[in-house]
Amino acid sequence: MKMTGKVILACVSMLGCTGAFAAENAGAGIDWKARLPEIRSVVQQTFPRETAEAHYPASISRTADLTGTGESEALVDLGSGEYTDEFTVVRMEGDTPVVARFRSGKDEKAAPMVFLSGQSEGKGEAVELRPREHVIYTGHWLVSGTGNGMKVKKCHGEAYEWDAESKSFSLSKKMGKVLTREFCQKLAADAAKAQQVPGPEDPAKPAAQKLD
Repeated sequence: MKMTGKVILACVSMLGCTGAFAAENAGAGIDWKARLPEIRSVVQQTFPRETAEAHYPASISRTADLTGTGESEALVDLGSGEYTDEFTVVRMEGDTPVVARFRSGKDEKAAPMVFLSGQSEGKGEAVELRPREHVIYTGHWLVSGTGNGMKVKKCHGEAYEWDAESKSFSLSKKMGKVLTREFCQKLAADAAKAQQVPGPEDPAKPAAQKLD
């Protein structure tokens, strides 16, 4: 995954909802709303193009303690994007908000990332904030068909685990395998449920009446 690149994020359900997930502990101790002026300034400096094209000011989407410090990190909606919304992750260094950095390989330089929220043309992706594992997980899938005929063709993902030494999130193949198995199982179950729901063009037939 290219640093400062873009990753689509959408909710695991393929029934139309979008957003990001924060599992369990949301962390405490930081008034993110009060920090918004500082956060808007730092994301503007880091992502000048995205913020220049923003439709509305940056805002806090949700928070979770991803570093295990007892304080939360924030998923920030940049207010930009066309068919998708654009997000990044902000954390605190002392009393200063900074954009989180991500590393996809040992030899790669850690850098900020922009995440996109949305799905289109049979492609869907998601992000999960996993405080228990200190991980940001991104899942990706391809589907064919729609409604009752929807099938998952491909599903995979990556896990970025917090590294306190480098103060960045590093790609963890081991954690990625574990969370991808869980993620894809949930996705397959969701697809199976979608197939059981009668669509508007395929109404459920009424039960046959027994004639005396």
